[in-house]
Amino acid sequence: MKPISRIGTGSLAIIQLVLALIIFLSFTYLTTQFVKVGDFSKDRDFSLSDLSLKILAEPKLSNRESPLLLTVAVRKSSPHFERVRRVAQEFARKSNGHIQTIILDPIREPDAATRLASSHDLILNQDLLVLDARSPDASQPDPSLTKFIPLEDLILFRTDSNNQRRPVGYQIEDRISTALLSLAEGQPRKLYFLADKSPLDSSGPETPWDVLSDTLRRQNLLLVPIEIAQIVTIPTDAEGVVVVSPAYDFDDRELAILEEYFSRPGAAFFACLDPAHRPDRLRAFLRRHGITPNNDRILTVSNSRTLSRIPALFTTFEGTNEGLHGQATTFEGPTCSLSVREMAEDLASQNITPIILIQSAENYWGETRFRELGSLPSFDSSEDLKGNPGLPIAAASISGDATSDEAAAAASRMVVIANVHFLHPDRLREEQLDFVKNSINWLIGRENLVGVGPRGLRTYKLNLVSPEVSFLNRLNLFILPASLLFIGLLVWNNRRA
Repeated sequence: MKPISRIGTGSLAIIQLVLALIIFLSFTYLTTQFVKVGDFSKDRDFSLSDLSLKILAEPKLSNRESPLLLTVAVRKSSPHFERVRRVAQEFARKSNGHIQTIILDPIREPDAATRLASSHDLILNQDLLVLDARSPDASQPDPSLTKFIPLEDLILFRTDSNNQRRPVGYQIEDRISTALLSLAEGQPRKLYFLADKSPLDSSGPETPWDVLSDTLRRQNLLLVPIEIAQIVTIPTDAEGVVVVSPAYDFDDRELAILEEYFSRPGAAFFACLDPAHRPDRLRAFLRRHGITPNNDRILTVSNSRTLSRIPALFTTFEGTNEGLHGQATTFEGPTCSLSVREMAEDLASQNITPIILIQSAENYWGETRFRELGSLPSFDSSEDLKGNPGLPIAAASISGDATSDEAAAAASRMVVIANVHFLHPDRLREEQLDFVKNSINWLIGRENLVGVGPRGLRTYKLNLVSPEVSFLNRLNLFILPASLLFIGLLVWNNRRA
């Protein structure tokens, strides 16, 4: 029997160890030099939205000679630090070097915190983000080139049944995107809200007014209330005119002011209608542009019940529905249908192009006798309205040559939504807010910012009773380690045999 060569076996073992070490070191080096980040969550919750990427592509951000500094001045002991750091670094990674992230712990790095406070003339007494778009040699504070975002503004809070304010989610990406857009565009553009035609409450927080104004503010747009009865013309700095839930009609002079404004090149008009009010002159103004609010209520009958909660679909119009087309949403509260005269020859001869933006599900109809309902309604083809495939709920109209790139900027645009209740804080839906933002951006000619905006990450509390907590503790502390030990013993015993 030939004896076993111990020297040869030992040499092979040493060679294997050396090769394994080389492979390990090579792998470590490659992973530090070539990094690719992937988001495998179902709804891509950890990736920047299309809108954030479009904001990063704005010329004033993407053509910078020196990087914009994004300082995360948050204590590392904060439970929110990792969330904020990750999103800030994702912005830097997607900016192609035009944003530089600085992580600063004000407690552990007091000297750096003092320099930051001195550079911006602030008192650093809270966790915050600082976006600095000044040139590298700038030493004086400049409010127009600097944005401060307190940590509390990055967190969504909710008051529970015990009147305790608790964090329920994050809006980090949304707030950073808003600040970047403000730095890219400068002063916010003005949209004038016809306050004397609407009973929309603006007296406190969490009202429809608060929802609309905050939504527009995040797009660097300022909603300014004016009274059309007190002016002779819409201000020349108006990017658009907004009317929400108009309860009072226009007189002849006021309507002439609105008509004069909409005849200006690039005029924009946005309207959210409450079907409970029917201002006749406003209705006639909309009808002349191919959109007529009908005197009905959209509803259907199912299982002997009248349903007015309307499932709806966004159409394929890219101007306002980019990233939304084909998606479903739901409108609550009273909703009337719109008659939209698409492809009408008399409107085409005037260069007026109406477009359906949102339409109801097929089995819903416009009930004209909604005030007389004493029993289950039924569709009457002689007086009720039925859509093909659904009834329009929102529509747009373009006055001017929308097909020519040169003349499109001078075209006047309007968007009409036949429901106002979706603006109530208790009925907020992210896709509908995205639609409002897209509509406004399209109206004022910011098509490059049309898209799906950031989604706020939500946190959820898992309520467990004591026996379930005890089981999880036993599973983590005893069962799983014992299982791994048992498997290891089995492997060792098999190899020994």
